[in-house]
Amino acid sequence: MRKVIISLLIVMLLCCSLPALAAGNTMMFDKNINVVFEGETLQTVLNREGDAAEGEVAYESMNTRIATVDGNGVVTGVARGRTTINAVLKTEKKTYKTQLSLTVARKATSVEVETARLPIYEPADEKLAGVLTVRENAEENALPVLTLPVKKSYNLQISVQPREATNRKAVLTSGNEEVLRVRGTSITGLQPGEAVLTIANELSPEVKTQFRVLVVQPVTRITAAAPAPSVPVGGQMQLSAEVLPADATLPQITWTSMNEEVATVDAGGVVTGHKRGNVRLVASVADGSATRANLNLKVTQTAEEITLDHPELTVNVGRSAILRATVLPKDTNDKSVVWTSSDEKIATVSSQGRITAVSVGSCEIICASREAGQVTASATVHVQQPVTRVTLDKAADIYAGETGQLSWSVEPAEATNPAVEFSSSRPDIVTVSAEGVITGVKQGEAYITAASTDGTNRRARIRVRILQHVEGVSMKRKTAYVDVRESASTVAVLSPENASNKNMTWESADPSVATVKGDKTRVWITGRAKGETVVTGTTEDGGFQTSIAVKIGDWDHALELKKFNWDNKGNFSIEVLNRSDLHITRITAEIYFYDASPDAEMAEPVAVNTKDGSNMVKAVWKKPLDYKEKTGKSAWQMINYKAPADINMTRGFVRILSYEIDNDWIKTIREKNRPEAEW
Repeated sequence: MRKVIISLLIVMLLCCSLPALAAGNTMMFDKNINVVFEGETLQTVLNREGDAAEGEVAYESMNTRIATVDGNGVVTGVARGRTTINAVLKTEKKTYKTQLSLTVARKATSVEVETARLPIYEPADEKLAGVLTVRENAEENALPVLTLPVKKSYNLQISVQPREATNRKAVLTSGNEEVLRVRGTSITGLQPGEAVLTIANELSPEVKTQFRVLVVQPVTRITAAAPAPSVPVGGQMQLSAEVLPADATLPQITWTSMNEEVATVDAGGVVTGHKRGNVRLVASVADGSATRANLNLKVTQTAEEITLDHPELTVNVGRSAILRATVLPKDTNDKSVVWTSSDEKIATVSSQGRITAVSVGSCEIICASREAGQVTASATVHVQQPVTRVTLDKAADIYAGETGQLSWSVEPAEATNPAVEFSSSRPDIVTVSAEGVITGVKQGEAYITAASTDGTNRRARIRVRILQHVEGVSMKRKTAYVDVRESASTVAVLSPENASNKNMTWESADPSVATVKGDKTRVWITGRAKGETVVTGTTEDGGFQTSIAVKIGDWDHALELKKFNWDNKGNFSIEVLNRSDLHITRITAEIYFYDASPDAEMAEPVAVNTKDGSNMVKAVWKKPLDYKEKTGKSAWQMINYKAPADINMTRGFVRILSYEIDNDWIKTIREKNRPEAEW
């Protein structure tokens, strides 16, 4: 049914159009003019006959983003694609319409050929010298030259750019079809000669690229040779090559190194070694035949320098030492060396560099490269008689600031180097010079060491004492107060305190009043009769003197214990009377506490000392007390004291132990004379 309807519509259209055609009244686009490039213009062609030949035509583009059209039918390409151009003519009798299917094409901008694997040369390349002919067209003379062997074909890899071009087809043409044949993208050399190859875009033939194709008689064989199998680093060698056939168009050889880090080769076939290794050298020709010859060459590294681990060394007679050689550079092929001695009566050397000392003296040990004998290194060997023993005599004590000379000896007497080097274990106490002179710095002890300097490290050591001189002396106390038939001691103070010799002699100015007995800085004074005298001490070192005034009297009874009181809180006061003319500055007493409760069977101690938990504490008076003055209730300090829980059930016992005179002399009251009281 659908096919029937379509057929009827076609018949009706034909019927309507036949009268117009018969009358010659038509308007139609030339369908062959239907392509325009982006950014370019195209004048459409509109054929008009009969009544349609008169009147103004209106043009319209159905897609102005693809193309536009003006009132004269001139189309402008905007973007690649297809659109329809309408033309409309209105007359008094009829309206005429026609359409043109328009293509907007993107134009090709370049034709490119992949040349990476093609033998292409500049016309001025020396490889082509004397081969090319001068062409009448100057532009053709400047074209790049593509060499093509007879009977060989290249299938060219061609691309038309940009990739969005509407027509990317390339058309190849040969300028001389007897020399160069073109089939599609393949070119074939037919006979020796030249031809210009043009590769153009099919749609835009003005977009093209051209080559000057040189069809050559190819080289079929290359024979390469080297005069030696190896070349040293830094050395050079001339290579040679022959080609067949003799009438080859381009017989010139091109040399290439496959590893230029190892060796390079110049255009003339001169190879230069750069680094140890193996290299393949290739001889090829420029005719595109791919004929080549390989030549394997070895680059060797010869010795350039030898270094020894010891430029100078000392060896004892009868002993041996090793010299180690390093051959440079590290990649030297032959690192073997030869050892020799300049005087084998002094020292010999083995093939491994072991030196044996024969007799006292000096000689040179030479190490040379076995391959390059001019490359050498040497070391000076000193053969010596070694020191076997160092003896250092004991040194006398010296004082700080003074010097002393050490005495030493070296065995054997014929030792080559008998010198010794001195050192101190405590340079802050004693220093020692290179000549063995010791200098005391300060009091103390240190060790002095004498060591051999010939490498044997023989040593001797002694202890040195540095003493300190006495520089002055004074008494620790100003006046001594001693009872008759009592002995008391005091001390002298040396300056400086670390003086080494503390010995002193002591003397009393009046032995009938007091006698003395001394032990170094301490003196014991014994009262013989009431009175006054002076005791003098003299230092053994330096003879410095000091003295102390001595008063012999009844000093045990200078104080009288009058009262002993306490309150309910356990605070105690002791009343003591100064019966003497002494200026007393401190009094020390001791107090004992006992349980006095009725049910106590015996006097149990009461703990009152916070430090040791005992029942005894000391009380100290720290104010001045002159003649007939008494201590009051205050100013007594109880040391580590804690009052008993019930002071009324406690009894105590107090005893005066000692007192201090003028903040200087401490008088300890003899036990039998100590004032005491009980409550």
